Amino acid sequence: MARWIGRTTALFVAVFAATANATTSIQLEVLGGTFKLPGQVVTLQTFATSDGGETDNAIFGAIQYDATYLHPDNRSQTPVLDTPGGSLACTTAFCTAFSQVNTTRPIAVDLNNTLIATTSFVIDPATPRGTPLYFTWRTSPSTQRLDWFGVTNAPGVCVLAGGWTDDRFEPACVIPEPSTAALLAVGLLVLAIAARMSRVAGGGPSGNRTLDPRIKSPVLCQLS
Repeated sequence: MARWIGRTTALFVAVFAATANATTSIQLEVLGGTFKLPGQVVTLQTFATSDGGETDNAIFGAIQYDATYLHPDNRSQTPVLDTPGGSLACTTAFCTAFSQVNTTRPIAVDLNNTLIATTSFVIDPATPRGTPLYFTWRTSPSTQRLDWFGVTNAPGVCVLAGGWTDDRFEPACVIPEPSTAALLAVGLLVLAIAARMSRVAGGGPSGNRTLDPRIKSPVLCQLS
């Protein structure tokens, strides 16, 4: 039992360490905080890392948004593939944050948490206070999904319109990083299995078992 828990814990730590040491990443951040009033501008900044010698000849990222409450504003990107950036078009479902292609060859960029794109939206003045506004990376279809040196999925962000509802403070909505959420789920599952196996091994309560009063020494028996 102890050996099984030890091995499982070691595997969990190894997976977490591998994730933490990743050399490619995309991080979306909200300039000026995640509380905005209706009518204000939400400015999203894209920070990128690729410093492990990875090479690619094309990068792309599109941010999905709710057109009911948001209107596209300004967009800009920094060329990182030694070529001018492509069109940063918007639809009623998403806006392209960055789009670049090097038609000559794949190259390495050696960037560490570097700002590569800025995308802004205007919150509709009629947006009710307390409305969560989600911004997520587009992951399908494959021709429009996030593509940054092998990264095809990354956490989004959320802005709370108004910030207060009925005079109560509303915390900013949070979208957890996919890998972090998965690791947390695995960790909780491991702890739950370990706890159950410990109870069974120690003769604790499990299922519909109870003590037989006819026997002096505690013996577990199954209820009919």
